[in-house]
Amino acid sequence: MPTASASYASQQRWTLGDIPWHAIRHEAVARHEELFYLVTSASFIEITTDLYTRNLIEYFAGDPEVTGWLQDHWEHEELQHGQALKHYVQTVWPGFDWERAYRDFFAEYSRCCKVELLEPTRSMEMAARCVVEMGTATYYTTLSRLSRDPVLSGLTDRIREDEVRHYKHFYHYFRIYQAREGAGRGRTLRALWHRLKMIDGEDGLIAMKHVFRASHPYQDFNKRVYRDLRRRCWRDAGRHFPHEMSVKMLIKPLNLSPRFQHIALPVLTGVVRHVVM
Repeated sequence: MPTASASYASQQRWTLGDIPWHAIRHEAVARHEELFYLVTSASFIEITTDLYTRNLIEYFAGDPEVTGWLQDHWEHEELQHGQALKHYVQTVWPGFDWERAYRDFFAEYSRCCKVELLEPTRSMEMAARCVVEMGTATYYTTLSRLSRDPVLSGLTDRIREDEVRHYKHFYHYFRIYQAREGAGRGRTLRALWHRLKMIDGEDGLIAMKHVFRASHPYQDFNKRVYRDLRRRCWRDAGRHFPHEMSVKMLIKPLNLSPRFQHIALPVLTGVVRHVVM
């Protein structure tokens, strides 16, 4: 009987071998410091997927469909994202000690990633996962548009496609649990808002901190440095952010009527455009 890993391998949509690493345009990205921070911090978070996969599998114990998909598909694909981004960083910025910086990141981040921090009900945790996947899908869309290296653009576009597919899975499971638990729109909205407030919180700060410290070992890192670094990173990237896409993905779990969506979408898109820019 084939193993789960073998079964997954036969279904992979892409592998690291599909990426034309030899075609990287080093001159287009090597001096782009902001892109370095965005790609490297993402590699740290993605490659730590096994840590929060365990939390989710524990939380959804007893639901073999959800835990099976998380373990046999989602985790593998997210780890592949991390490995691909890590390889890109090590190829383009060989002077950066990725392994040492990641060890320091993991030592701190692993203390913050606990099952107790998940939402109080399964339907609300699935809604929260939709927000997370919205965040990653729009992040990689932004990187793909921002990059002047076609290899990085192609890689992040592949990752974006995976993240959108993951969003659809989490949304599907959200609807199942929502029906079981009788979760209304108000509870869903609160869960979405709660996770949205966290989307650029501790994960991003810890990742950026350890990328910065490894790059600038004699400089202090504090909230002011982080705010300045984030502002610099998103000064150009913000112009490529998919505002309407983010709003559509964010409000989908609310199951709004077509008429209300037609009214709300341009208003919310304008708000997001103002915040991101």
